[in-house]
Amino acid sequence: MRTSTKIHPVYFIYGTEDYLIEEEIKGLMEHTLSPNGKDLNLHHFNGTVHSSQEIIQAAQTLPMLSLFRFVLVSEADRMNDGEVERLMKYIQRPSPSTCLVLRGQDGGAWKRHQAKLEKVGRVIEYPRLKGKSLVSWIKKRMEEKGKTIEEDAVLHLVEVIGDHLQDLDNMLEVISLSVGEERLIRLSDIEGLISDIKANTVFELTDAIGQQNLEKALGILRKALGSKVVSFRKEEAPKLDDPNPLLLTMMARQYRLIWRVKEMVSQLKNNEEIGKRLRMSVWNVKKLVDQAKQFPLLSLREGILKCQKTDLALKKGGGPKDLLMEKLVIDLCRPDREP
Repeated sequence: MRTSTKIHPVYFIYGTEDYLIEEEIKGLMEHTLSPNGKDLNLHHFNGTVHSSQEIIQAAQTLPMLSLFRFVLVSEADRMNDGEVERLMKYIQRPSPSTCLVLRGQDGGAWKRHQAKLEKVGRVIEYPRLKGKSLVSWIKKRMEEKGKTIEEDAVLHLVEVIGDHLQDLDNMLEVISLSVGEERLIRLSDIEGLISDIKANTVFELTDAIGQQNLEKALGILRKALGSKVVSFRKEEAPKLDDPNPLLLTMMARQYRLIWRVKEMVSQLKNNEEIGKRLRMSVWNVKKLVDQAKQFPLLSLREGILKCQKTDLALKKGGGPKDLLMEKLVIDLCRPDREP
């Protein structure tokens, strides 16, 4: 998250690491918008839907009950050249009382304007964390929770959960709570919580969702929540005081794995090669390939977003946890299908 309190009038924030981008934007909002003025001064546009003129009009409006107006433009990298050129005219002479944030996956048409953007604001890239950078992030995150985690435990965590920071952060919270007052987290502390997914609760649950079998999906969910056990291996799994965060994290992970496999199948058409890239057995890849056939990309994308919204609701106390999880499963079993 950003540490500087200086607010620039324009930011272009891009990259594949959505979690860090979300943190950066959240930090900017906290520094620019007062709690009382947030509803009056926050504007969210989409670069593929709204015109530059609409964005400029909001950016040129003076803030109310706040020092700044905050204008966020998502999918800015997908704006066409004409819209980018029109918005650049504003950016070269931006309002000092507005914080305009352009967000995208890549540079898009903005890449050739980077020097001009940096003259008035900041260009920040957040690529996917890998290797030592990812290990350092996990260790730092655990330190923020008042604990230290051994490197072999970190490597095992990444191998099983993957490199998506939201999933990792959720799992770190589960691990932190599970060890109680213990300050040092070892590999043995987390092996009982996470393991390679085989025939387990999470796979069976997503399989039922893919089949649109609501009754079966709710049955699996209620059994897991009632027994307080989320199984990842065939042997008996440990009981948890609250299995909701762990179950939700693994559901989101499963959705992302299915998405990645679905994309790889169209390119590689070889389960062994996919297994090497994902560092998992051909047997697991085959199971994921079979699951991927049940899910259109739109359903997978919506599933990930719904998991994220449920995670936020769980953390903010948006209702009884078991009911929030049931609502999620019901929503996932009723996705908007692609034709």
